[in-house]
Parts: sequence; C-alpha cells; structure tokens
Amino acid sequence: MTAKRLALAFTAVVFALALSELGLRLFGCGSSAILYEYQSAPFLSVNPYWGMWHFANNVVDHRRSCFAARYQTNEYGMKGPPVRPGTRRIALLGDSFIEGFGLDNDQTAAHQLEAMLGPDRQVLNFGVSGFFSTIDEVALFDNFAKFFDPDVTVLFFLNYNDLEDLLDPRKAALIDSQLRMVYPRARSFEEVASYVKKQTTEPFRADTHRELCLRRIVEVARQMAGQQLQMWLNLRWDPRHEIARPYLVEEDADMRRAWSIVEASLRHLAELAGEQRTRLVVVSVADPYQLDVNWVRLVSLREGAALDPAHPNKRLAEICKRLGIRHYDMLPEVEAYVHEHKLSFPFLSFRCDRHYDAAGHQLMARLLYGYLGREALLEPRAETPPPVARPAGLP
Repeated sequence: MTAKRLALAFTAVVFALALSELGLRLFGCGSSAILYEYQSAPFLSVNPYWGMWHFANNVVDHRRSCFAARYQTNEYGMKGPPVRPGTRRIALLGDSFIEGFGLDNDQTAAHQLEAMLGPDRQVLNFGVSGFFSTIDEVALFDNFAKFFDPDVTVLFFLNYNDLEDLLDPRKAALIDSQLRMVYPRARSFEEVASYVKKQTTEPFRADTHRELCLRRIVEVARQMAGQQLQMWLNLRWDPRHEIARPYLVEEDADMRRAWSIVEASLRHLAELAGEQRTRLVVVSVADPYQLDVNWVRLVSLREGAALDPAHPNKRLAEICKRLGIRHYDMLPEVEAYVHEHKLSFPFLSFRCDRHYDAAGHQLMARLLYGYLGREALLEPRAETPPPVARPAGLP
C-alpha cells in the first residue's frame, strides 16, 4: 500500500511539473520576467580593422535582473547621437565600462560629460564591448577615431580587463610577439565608414526552448540568492587568480608580457596623437575590485600574498611618465567619494554585474570634467590639425 502511495505521489509530482513546464512555455518562457535576461537584437559585429564594433543606426533593448537599458548607435556605430558638424570633439576610447554596458545612452559618462561641456562640444563614445583592450583601442583610433579630428583623446584603462584581454591569443592579429603593430591599416576613412554602414543585423530571435523553463527559473533564483548573499557579506564577485594577479606586486611572466604590450601600444598611440595633434590623456578607471577592501583581504589570503589595489595604477603612471603622456588616476577621488557617501557593496556597480551603474558613470564624467579643466585641456589647441585628418564628406 505504501509503495502504491509513493508511486501515485511521484506520478502526481511529475504530472504537476509537466503541466507547469507546458504552461510556462505557452505563456512566456522566453520573457525577461522569467529569464531575467533579454536582448532584442545583436549589438556587436566583428570588425576587420580593430576587433569588435557596433552595428550602425541600431536600437537594442537589453535587460537583466538589475538593469533595463536601450542602446542606440549613430550612423558610424558609436553609442551616441549623430555626429554634429562644426563642433570641437573629445574622443573616448575604452571597453564596455565606457561604452555604457547596461545603461541608456543618456546615462553614460560620454553623454553626461558632453552636457557639462555645452553645445559647442561633442563627446564621441568609441567604447565597445567584446574583449576590448588597449591594443584594440589603438587600432580603432588609427583606423577610425582620428578622422573625426578630436581636440582631446581620452583612453580609459581598466586594470583586470585590459591586462587579461591583452593576453588573449586573438590579439596576435594586432600586435606580434616582438611587440610590432600588425593590425590592418585602412587606406581611407571612406573605406572604414562604408564597411561600418553596410553591416546589417540578421533577423534575430532568442532561442527560448533549449532548456527547461523550470530549470531556468531555478538557475535565476540561484543567481539572485548568490547576489543577495554577496551583498549581505559585502564581498566582490570573483576570487579567481586571473582577476587577482594584476594587483600582485610580484608579477608573473604573463603580467610582465601584458604590461609590455600596454607600453608598446601607448607608445604607438602617442605617436599617432602627435601626428594628429590631438591631446592624449590616459585614465586609470577605479575598478570594482580595487574599491572592495573585503575582496582584497579575502583574495590576499587565497593567493598567499598581499594584494596592492593601487599596483596597476602605479605601473601605468610609470609607463605614461616614460612616454610623456598625461595620466589621470581616478582611484583616490573615487575612494574618497565611496567613503564620504558611505557606499557599501556593490558601490558604484550594478548588483548583478560588475559594470558601473548610472551613478558610477555620473561620477566618472564629473571627475574627468574637473581633470580636463585643471589641465587646461578644454581650451582650443594652439595649432590646427593637418588637412589630411579630415576626409571630404565628414561632418
């Protein structure tokens, strides 16, 4: 009798789960309300000149459990409004932190900096996701950004992202083992612009039925519980060695190699900036791991050596000094802001993602605006750029 009851109970549970799965599939298994992840269309495409870039004139809705954003690109694929003629320009080079991952266009540092500068200035956002690193940014500047004749060019350096991504084997297509620049060179601005403009997204439909809906709901619940636990414990996300090693003073061979690529890349960028007569600034972004003393303490124990959160900032400052490049370290001012406002985990980042939220971008814009003013970089250049820097037809 007991066996029959167990069998009946088991059958009832299986039947209930099957009905639940069927109901979820019929009434929106693929919706963001259940998945906590939704993207309406592709946003990135492979670019033959510098790696990844955005589709031009594209609108993408992107949602996760902790943000809902709409990305809009202009006629050249930048995340921002159309390029305006007759303005002085500032070019921002960087990865997804500068692109504004998880944010509407008007919440990004680029947009907010432009609002501070006034209508006679335009800030062009060349930030892009997709394992983007310093050497990608150099290739992007050489093949694309320089043609927009920026008065000031700002390269944002994110410690763990840039250093780890520079070690990716795919970067060999941009810089070889002898630190020679081997990235493809465009013959003209028109060549690159026409390629960007002709790239179109394929019809896009999220595949919503590869996994059981119930399984996905359980996975979302697990992730949300993990996020909440981290917030309670005030611990940063990732204790992996690959994330920790940029902050170790005793650098391994990989880190030394990564820093060599950084220096070679910045040396070449400084030469290009000199040719274009754009004033170059390299910014050390205050990354989320540096701001979390609990993460530093925990991972120091795991590594068996004390992490120095400021170590990569010091290394970058030394490189910039050798190369004669302006360097702005945001870390001290961001740390002061965090302490002053008594911010706790996740500080200036999203709860479910390490990227800066709207408040983080607002702070970056305000700090950069102050730095540019202090350095007199908001004043016009003493000399006009050479005519070749602005091809015919560019606004």
